[in-house]
Amino acid sequence: MAWYMDGAKIVLTALIIFAVVQISERSTMLGAVLASIPTISVLAMMWMNYEGASSDEIVDFSKSIVWLVLPSLLVFIVMPVLMNRGWEFYPALGTGLAVTFIGYWITTQLVEKYSLVN
Repeated sequence: MAWYMDGAKIVLTALIIFAVVQISERSTMLGAVLASIPTISVLAMMWMNYEGASSDEIVDFSKSIVWLVLPSLLVFIVMPVLMNRGWEFYPALGTGLAVTFIGYWITTQLVEKYSLVN
C-alpha cells in the first residue's frame, strides 16, 4: 500500500479524536455519543476490506470486538466510582485501565478456551 494511504488513516483518526474533544467541550453528552460510536472499529473493517482481507477475517475481527466490548466498559465504571470517592484523575484512570486490561486478559482466555471466535 502506498504511504499516502497510511497517512490518510492517521489524519482521519486524528481528526475524529480532535472533533470529539472539541465537541465535548461544548456538550459532554454529544461528545460522549460521538465517542461511543464504534468509529475506529468500522474504519478498521473498511481498511481491512480495502486491503483485501477475506470475509472470514472481517467476521472474526467483528466477533472479537463483540467479546471485548464488555471488559472495555470497566474503565468507564471503575474510574468514575474512584473519582467520586475522592481519587485524583490519573490514579483513578490508571486503576480503571488496569482493571480493564485484567478484564481483557480474562475475556481473551475464556474466548480461546471455549473457541468463541475462530
